[in-house]
Amino acid sequence: MPPRPTNPPTARLEALHERIAILRFLDPACGCGNFLVITYRELRALELEILLELHRNELSETQHEFSFDVTKLSKVDVDQMHGIEIEEFPAKITEVALWLADHQANIALSETFGQLYRRIPLKKSPHIVCANALRTDWKTVLPPEQCSYVLGNPPFVGKHYQNAEQKADMGVVFGEFDNNGDVDFVVSWFVKAADYIRGTTIRCALVSTKNIVQGEQLPII
Repeated sequence: MPPRPTNPPTARLEALHERIAILRFLDPACGCGNFLVITYRELRALELEILLELHRNELSETQHEFSFDVTKLSKVDVDQMHGIEIEEFPAKITEVALWLADHQANIALSETFGQLYRRIPLKKSPHIVCANALRTDWKTVLPPEQCSYVLGNPPFVGKHYQNAEQKADMGVVFGEFDNNGDVDFVVSWFVKAADYIRGTTIRCALVSTKNIVQGEQLPII
């Protein structure tokens, strides 16, 4: 790995900070929020590194008199996270987990700059919708023109293990294409994602078994 520059250009760092502050993420099978929480945690860690570089000279000169207010430094917030979860309890856990990740990131910011930083009262919230992702228009959760990334770990249920409700959900997704009895349940999320990101610059990454790119499923998909 090449050595990190000792004085990164301020304008580029500020531009990067602005960039990560407008990113929006959608997990359409978020469960208890692991993917969204890790994403948010890493964004805040990157933001802290940016802020540290931008104010490194001031921090080295004094620990008591700053020319900035730490409460105005952070621009990354939990409302950048969007998710869909069919069960109410995991959906609530996702919200709480994101607020906890936010609190931990705020503590790290406070310790780094020697000023108390907290977001109390809470003014922004994660956007976690309790709904069936296969029967929900994702555009109502997060309009595609506002989304940056779709990511997640949808359920893998194979064709022999799908219950009647799951088969019905797949029927809604595939519509008039009725040859979906030989594909895994997870494919439904790929179909929905492909429709959602069409004509945009959204990047998409969904976890899946390798079955969907081999064997009898491949030509169907």
